[in-house]
Amino acid sequence: MPSLVALQSGPAPALKADVAHARGHVVTKAAAASIAAPSVPQRAAQPLKVQTTTGAVRYAKQPADGQERRIYVYDLPEGVDKASNLDWEQHDVTVTDLRTAPQTFTLHENGFQLERFEVPQDIDWQNEQEVKEKVYPLLDALLKRVTGATRTHIFDHTLRNGRINLEPAGKPTGRGQPVPMVHVDYTTKSGFERLDALLPQEEADRLKKTPFAAVQVWRPLKGPVDDSPLVMIDASTVDKEDLMQYAIHFPGRTGYNYAVKHNPKHKFYYAKGMNVDEAYVFVCYDSRTDRARFTPHTGIKDYNTSPNAPPRESVELRSYCFFEDLPPQQPAMQL
Repeated sequence: MPSLVALQSGPAPALKADVAHARGHVVTKAAAASIAAPSVPQRAAQPLKVQTTTGAVRYAKQPADGQERRIYVYDLPEGVDKASNLDWEQHDVTVTDLRTAPQTFTLHENGFQLERFEVPQDIDWQNEQEVKEKVYPLLDALLKRVTGATRTHIFDHTLRNGRINLEPAGKPTGRGQPVPMVHVDYTTKSGFERLDALLPQEEADRLKKTPFAAVQVWRPLKGPVDDSPLVMIDASTVDKEDLMQYAIHFPGRTGYNYAVKHNPKHKFYYAKGMNVDEAYVFVCYDSRTDRARFTPHTGIKDYNTSPNAPPRESVELRSYCFFEDLPPQQPAMQL
């Protein structure tokens, strides 16, 4: 029986190219299809032996006191003595190298894809304006090619540098460390509300009447990645009961994420040794119900990581994708 979170109702829709950007040059829609970057091969021409690794991840439990679940990312408010009231449990999991898996992974069925994503090597990732000017146009082209979106709104990126720490945080750690818990970055509530906060209300109201999705792209800044790799859970193995909404408090803003309860059905995947010309594209929220809508993911403490491996350095880029050429529909407000 298909998962209620990712209903597999048919083959993935055909991908299409829109206006693309190739090394800073705008390319017409007609030419875009011929230059669209190929996906990273997820399977070899000849069958490979499936390769796996084992590592530790953190799953969430309901707070013992029954209070609303919450996390503070930066400063704690007066009277609050720890960053989160969520309880956590550590689990060892087996993670399959998707390059050796006997299937192809798609946004529609599984919630994620591995794609080729090359950017200029001289990007100063600490220079926010330079990233917006040089990387965001390339990201726009990638998203349109992979998702079939007619329009994107790229609104944020976060740099991470460090190693997975599985100890529960007593104090807020900010957004610079790899995230050590299984989570989804949006919910049926925040996937809808974040759009209201990003765009003028009239424009947001118009776009919410078309199908839309919050889609993230994650890529290494240095490679190949060995320490604290990012791993994905196949969304088709997630039940709606696994997802627990919690408030995530930033200075001046509160968002909502899903923490994830342990379920032995979950299947974990990663791309071993990801390099700087590769990226995960994954769905964090989709207003439609006939596809993968929420993709749990986390950094993992890989037991097979070399002790001399450098700390992981990566960037995640956040966007909304809009499908204005599809029939209007009301966003699904329930799981």
